[in-house]
Amino acid sequence: MLEKKCQYFGSCGGCVWQDLSEKEYVTKKENFIRRAFQDAGFKNIPLQPLILVPTGTRRRACFALNHGHIGFNQEHSHQIIEIFSCPLLVPAINAILPILREKLQHLKLSGDIFILATDFGLDIHIKTKQNSKLSLDLLENLNQLAQEPSIIRLVYNNQPLFEKMPLGAFADTFMQPSKEGEKTLIQLMLQNISDEKTVVDLFCGKGTFTVPLLERHIATTGYDNVPEAVACLKENGQVRDLFRSPLTSNELNGTDLVILDPPRAGALAQIEEIAASNVTKVIMISCNPKTAARDSSILCQSGFQLQTITPVDQFTYSNHVEIVATFIKSTSF
Repeated sequence: MLEKKCQYFGSCGGCVWQDLSEKEYVTKKENFIRRAFQDAGFKNIPLQPLILVPTGTRRRACFALNHGHIGFNQEHSHQIIEIFSCPLLVPAINAILPILREKLQHLKLSGDIFILATDFGLDIHIKTKQNSKLSLDLLENLNQLAQEPSIIRLVYNNQPLFEKMPLGAFADTFMQPSKEGEKTLIQLMLQNISDEKTVVDLFCGKGTFTVPLLERHIATTGYDNVPEAVACLKENGQVRDLFRSPLTSNELNGTDLVILDPPRAGALAQIEEIAASNVTKVIMISCNPKTAARDSSILCQSGFQLQTITPVDQFTYSNHVEIVATFIKSTSF
């Protein structure tokens, strides 16, 4: 936890619980999960202690850009709070902010700046609301920005302008917020692997869970609707819109384990197919306890038992929390 409150706390809408003690903070997040599952009809909730993720480790951020001003939106407002340093972010992202401000300030652009700190450097995607064309002045400033040693790729409105090495999906494609949080989620997933031989990884992204399973020689196929992300998995990835065209129960039959990491809306259509299949083990990773509780209820109505819920504090000081939930279905059901 931070030794002192961030200078923007109370104005920036990113952090809402930074003024709590660690004990109060942990209790608040754990109770949030309990209430979500209680509201979905669960009585005995196998909730494990919250796993904290260190500050200064968040590797991706989306900054609001408004006429050259760079920051985060005020809570429940479109007003931008100019941010010069955020204690949650990795140092490399904080270090690039003054340089971005210098190059973009006079251009009066508005939109978003997506920044991902990769193992090789910063991947930056500038997306403007007005979809501004590349004027000579804009191109010159962006080319100057691209010369920064810390930047490995610069993209403007889905158009790569500079790329030191192929990175695949752009910075605005989902990745786990921090390497530390991602490592924790992978460890929790692997702890629940026993003798499964075939795995389906739904909403797989770039393969956060698919790749570690493949490295353990477990036959795994990942599905996601982002072609650039799935392409990272080559023959082990397939493009599929799991909201409009979920894997059917027949397609899932015979699979030893289903892993799913859906967005905040949950995976209602896909969960119903899993519930109707003969799959007997599910690991659900979710950033929204409310939709996770709803989807968990459907699984449990079909014969699954909720084994554990482990919360991981991926979204430090916010009112969001990640959970890893495991389910087992008796073959006699």
